[in-house]
Amino acid sequence: MLQLPRRTERLTTGRRQMVTLRPYQTDCLQAIVQAGRAGVNRLLVSLPTGTGKTVVFAHLPQALGLDRKMLVLAHREELLEQAREKIVAANPGAGVEIEKAERKADPGADIIIASVPSIGRSRSKRIERFAPKDFGLLICDEAHHAVAPTYRNVFSHFGLPDNKDLLLVGFTATPRRGDHVGLEEVFDDIVYHRSIQEMIRERYLCPITGYRIYTETDLSGVHTRMGDFVQRELSGAVNNSARNALVVKNYLERVPGKKALVFAVDVQHAHDLAERFQDVSVPCAAITGEMPLGQRRDILEAFREGRLRVLTNCQVLTEGFDRPDIEAILLARPTTSSLLYTQMIGRGTRPAPGKDRLTVIDIVDNSRRHRLLSLASLFGLPAKFDLKGQDLLKTGEAVEKACEKYPGMNFETATDLEALQVMVEEIDFFTEAAWSEEVERHSRLGWFRLPDGSYKLSIGREYATIRENLLGQYEITVGDLRLSQKPTGLDTAFALADRFVERAKPEALLLMLRKVRWREDKASEKQLKLLRRLGIPFSEEITKGEAALRISWYFAARNG
Repeated sequence: MLQLPRRTERLTTGRRQMVTLRPYQTDCLQAIVQAGRAGVNRLLVSLPTGTGKTVVFAHLPQALGLDRKMLVLAHREELLEQAREKIVAANPGAGVEIEKAERKADPGADIIIASVPSIGRSRSKRIERFAPKDFGLLICDEAHHAVAPTYRNVFSHFGLPDNKDLLLVGFTATPRRGDHVGLEEVFDDIVYHRSIQEMIRERYLCPITGYRIYTETDLSGVHTRMGDFVQRELSGAVNNSARNALVVKNYLERVPGKKALVFAVDVQHAHDLAERFQDVSVPCAAITGEMPLGQRRDILEAFREGRLRVLTNCQVLTEGFDRPDIEAILLARPTTSSLLYTQMIGRGTRPAPGKDRLTVIDIVDNSRRHRLLSLASLFGLPAKFDLKGQDLLKTGEAVEKACEKYPGMNFETATDLEALQVMVEEIDFFTEAAWSEEVERHSRLGWFRLPDGSYKLSIGREYATIRENLLGQYEITVGDLRLSQKPTGLDTAFALADRFVERAKPEALLLMLRKVRWREDKASEKQLKLLRRLGIPFSEEITKGEAALRISWYFAARNG
C-alpha cells in the first residue's frame, strides 16, 4: 500500500507552518495513485466546494513520485493564484510559475499553472512552448468546464486520450453540467467522491439552514437554453421593484447585519438590488465582470474588512471566491441548473470562527413549465419543502425516517417539518401506493421510485435497477447483470431497461407487467400476513398488485 505524506511544510512570511492532510484528502490521493497504476489515465474527483480540492492536487506530485512536469489548467485569475499558493506550500523547492496573458512561464519550471483562455485558444502558439513528452501530470481545476473547446485544444496538444504516459485528473464540486453534455467525453471514471452532506456531518463544512420565500413573479413564459433560463428573458421577468424589495426585506428579517452574497441574473439586476440595499442603509455594493480589476479588488477588500456587509453579483463570485465568514446566501437568481445552484451555495459553506451556520434564502417564483432548483430539491427533500430556518441535515434525516417507516407512502406534498410530522402521525391507511408519473409515461412494467431517486423492479427474489450516476448517465442492472449502455435520458433508460429485463427474465414477464389481471384480484392471505408483520399500512380491500408493490417497495427501500 502506498504510504502518502500526512503533512508537509509551508513557508509563510519567514516562518514554517505545518499543513496536515485530512483523512479524506489522503484517501483521495491513494485512489488517484491506485487508478493510475491500474492504467486508467483520465480521472475525475468530485469534492464539495470548501473541502480542499486544491490541497489534494498540490500533493499529487509527491504522492505519485512524479519525475516529470505538472501542468495545472484553470480559467480564472483567482483560481490560478490560489493554486500557486497551495502548490508552493506542498512542494518546497519546486519551480512553480504562472502562464497567463502577459505573464509567460519558464518552460523549464517543474510545475506550470496555466490560464486556459491563454493557451487553449484556437491556433494559439503559446501552448507549443510546452512539449508533451516533458509532462507526466495534467490537472484540470473546475473540471466541469473540460468539454469546452479551449480545454479540448489543450488535451489534443498533449495527445489525449491516446497518450497513456500522461495522467489527467479533473477536480470539481459539480460533475453534472447544466447543458447535459456529459463529462464522460473527457474522463473515464469518477475515482473519488464525497457529498456535501457527508462533509457537513463530519464538520468539514458548516451546517446549513434555509428559508423559502415565495413571490408573485411568473416564469412560465421564460425560455431555457443550454440547461438554464435565457438570461435576457429571465432578467425581464425578475428584475422588478416589488421582487427586489422582497429580497432586501428578507435579509433584514432573517439575517440582519450578516455578511451575505446576493446572486442576481445580470449586471443591471445586480446594480438595482445593490441600490435597494443602500436605500435602507445596508452597506452594499454590486460587483460585476465588466468592472476594472482594480475596482473589483477594492470592493472585495471592503467586504473582507467588514465595511461592506452585502455583495450583489452576477456570476462573478460563483467560482474562485473564498470568504469563509459569509453567513448568508440570497438566491435572487432562479435557475434550473443544479451545477449553478451548487456553485452559488458553495460560496458560504466553509466554516469560520464564530460562524455557526450558513443561511440560504431561496427567492422562489411561480412556474407552470419549469422545475426550479431549490435547497430542498438539491438535497432530496420534497420539492416545495420550506426549512423555515431549521437545520438541513436534521430535517433530511426526519424525511428519510418517514420514508423508511412507511415505504410506498408519498411524502412529496409535505411543505415543512411540521406538515411532515402530521402526515406521519395521521397516515391515511387507505391511500393506495401509486406508480410515479415517469413510470406511467415511459414503461409498461412495474417500476417504483425509491427516496434516493433510483427505480426498482421486483423480479422474484431479485431486483432490476435504474440509477443515475454523477455524470448524469443512467446505469441499468438486473441482479448481477449490468447493461453496458448508459443513456442520459430517463425515457431512453426505461426503454433500454424494459428490453433488457424482458430478455433476461422472460419467464417473469407476467409478474412485472403493470396492467395485468392478477393485480386486480384481492390480496392473498399470505400477502396480508406479511403486510401486518412488516407494519405496512393497508386497507382491507387492498389488491394483489397493491400489496405486491408495497412489499417490494418496503424491502427495496431498506436494502438499497
